[in-house]
Amino acid sequence: MGIAQIVNVDEGLSKERTLLQKLVQEEGVKIVDVAQALGKSRSTISLYITGKYKETEDLREKARNYLVTLGMWEHDSTEPAAAIQIDYITTADALPFIETTDVKRMRYVLKKAATKLKFGIIAGDPGLGKTETLKKYMFSNPGSAIYIRCKSTHTVKSLLQELADELGLPDTGSANQLNRRIVKQLKRSPHFLIFDEADLLKSVDKYEALRDIYDEAGNVGIALTGNLALAEMFLDFAELRPELKRLADRAPFHQRLLGPNREEVEQLLESVNLTNGARKLMVQIALNPRKGGLRNCVEILDVLLDMTEGQPITEEMVLDIGQINLNANA
Repeated sequence: MGIAQIVNVDEGLSKERTLLQKLVQEEGVKIVDVAQALGKSRSTISLYITGKYKETEDLREKARNYLVTLGMWEHDSTEPAAAIQIDYITTADALPFIETTDVKRMRYVLKKAATKLKFGIIAGDPGLGKTETLKKYMFSNPGSAIYIRCKSTHTVKSLLQELADELGLPDTGSANQLNRRIVKQLKRSPHFLIFDEADLLKSVDKYEALRDIYDEAGNVGIALTGNLALAEMFLDFAELRPELKRLADRAPFHQRLLGPNREEVEQLLESVNLTNGARKLMVQIALNPRKGGLRNCVEILDVLLDMTEGQPITEEMVLDIGQINLNANA
């Protein structure tokens, strides 16, 4: 049993003063040592112990912390814990960009494909932050890369037209004419080519068009990012389809993304004013691709932060908005 539990506190003296007095008068600790531990002068502590120095919360807190280190003070449930000041965010735009393991994997593939002039393939479930990581890469490497967001409606010609536009070239003529124009420009001014959501291209002729540009230019790297269907095409089953294997053989750098871990999600939510129940639920959503994953987590926060403006977000709010969001994206 600690001393704090058996000492009789003198009337008129605080618990802190009484314990320090006992420490000096009965335990034989020198006042100068106590003063040094509390960051005060010897005279101040001498007067404080005897009740002749004005009580301040700062001094009491220093005394409590010192007594805790000696095993003479145990905080009990009736003592209010010191409040931790957190500047809660009020908009999803203020959420931090977390350097997750997936982000590092993506950055590795992008760097290698760009510098080694190879194909890179990045595949993972929707909502893992692939597009946001690509934007960060573009921002960090201004002028060195061309970004194309693929669409399910792309034909070979429209894909080449979009690439020509990004390179500042005319987008008229046949697919063959566009190809020659693009290759000629890339030979003059090489750019790293990034095709996001590349799984949406689907048909082999579009991937072959990209392989032709790569082979003919001879001085560019290309990155394809998309969902796990991309990995199936070029990593899992390419051996069964020679037309896909030709591109897969040019892609030594590839990664399957695994999604964030719990620590990374909690780091993302650190500055969001969530009740315990709401925080647990948001972590579950972010960790579960079937519930929308990280993307759905951020979209729900976007709505709730606008609603609450920094006030606590409850579990009920998350359930309500989360259900609406899942239905909207179904």
